[in-house]
Amino acid sequence: MVSLRARLAAIPMNRLILFLDFDGTLTPIVSRPNRARLSRPVRETLGKLVGLLPVVVISGRAPKDLRRRVGLQKVCYVGHHGLSCLEAGGDVTWLTTPPHRTLVRRWLQALRIAAEGIEGAFVEDKGVTVALHDRLVKVKQRSQLRRRARRVLAPWIARGSVSLLRGYRVLEARSSRAGNKGTAVSILLRRPWARHRVPVYFGDDRTDFDAFSVVHGRGLAIRVGGRRGAAGEDAWICHPKKLHSVLDWLAARQRK
Repeated sequence: MVSLRARLAAIPMNRLILFLDFDGTLTPIVSRPNRARLSRPVRETLGKLVGLLPVVVISGRAPKDLRRRVGLQKVCYVGHHGLSCLEAGGDVTWLTTPPHRTLVRRWLQALRIAAEGIEGAFVEDKGVTVALHDRLVKVKQRSQLRRRARRVLAPWIARGSVSLLRGYRVLEARSSRAGNKGTAVSILLRRPWARHRVPVYFGDDRTDFDAFSVVHGRGLAIRVGGRRGAAGEDAWICHPKKLHSVLDWLAARQRK
């Protein structure tokens, strides 16, 4: 089997573009999302890479939150699982139309009701989406929490105005018309700065699998963690620390 580094080495350097998920890929999963921190060595490596090729960090977080945590201005940040984008030197734009804030507030209220009485459950208002986290919920109560969430959102689900995106230890209410990470990758690959480049996508969660399907056949889809082969990825890395070594190798190779 050809190694990941050999497959990366086969891509011409002036054709490469990197897509990197944040939580669980660039940084390990932590108990609460606000505790996630990008390590200094990873930031320094990304800083070297952005001077050499396009780098996109893509996440369920808001793009300005991503930029604050990564701390690099030349990176393109895609937020809300593909709904929003913050390109270098620009402001936040929408890749698909966001829902009205009044509707999001109703989802927020409903999910707060769903979380009542379940220890460890917490609701995060992301402005245009609402996340229900169960990272701190006991295993036996997680399915109960998900059932509650679907029940309180049932009127909007029936009308087709909301969809539920399930990620690692999170359930997110979002517009049924919203794009995903795959649609975001497709849109960005048509940008002048990304056109004709070979996409290499690193992600760990089922929210990344839509992007994997876009990248298949035109680049590399690489899963970080999880069960090897479960997502039909082109390559697998066991942990974010191993990803850093790959990125560090790539930055050093670019300088040769």
